[in-house]
Amino acid sequence: MRGCSNLNLTVHTIPMTQEDPNNMMQAHPPEEALSGALSIRPSLADPTAAAELFGCAASDFLHAVYGQHAGMESEDESDERIAAIVFGLAALFEDQSGIVELPAGFSTAKAGARLRQQLSRRLNAMSAEDRKLFDDDAQIVTLAVNVFFEELLMMADAWFQTTDREPDEAAFHDFLSQETLHAWMLGWAEKILGIKAR
Repeated sequence: MRGCSNLNLTVHTIPMTQEDPNNMMQAHPPEEALSGALSIRPSLADPTAAAELFGCAASDFLHAVYGQHAGMESEDESDERIAAIVFGLAALFEDQSGIVELPAGFSTAKAGARLRQQLSRRLNAMSAEDRKLFDDDAQIVTLAVNVFFEELLMMADAWFQTTDREPDEAAFHDFLSQETLHAWMLGWAEKILGIKAR
């Protein structure tokens, strides 16, 4: 995808849990930060730019997940890489992150407050302990990104089953090139940013 080679995001590495298969990446306080920067800071004033970054992260995520299934990496290595991808994408939307130029007036707290109702079913399904992690509206954006990747994986699994394809480079390309998937990613970008594409 265009622009993927320029990605080098500030990442918060989050420990992974396998307690709930429907909640692949339960959020916990970050243990360490890996710093980096985009060579050119893209503006997210148009959600289309954010959707392109979602596509880059989606490609990396699927390679990591299916690489684990194929035994190409240890489970710990793969889990660490998956967490880095997920929370690296979430870091794009952090206030004053310096990674991208966010739309005027955007803040993670405002976005989280807006998204909280849309994600209420997911929040209500959590244990009280896990739900408390999202008391701060700013953390809701991380939850939204987490849900994005969960939905992506469900769609990918269904696509591979329907097409009877092996998860190789050609298949990843064909899956990620679908217009319906591009529209879905744009929808997520618009939902998080709270603005429509131009």
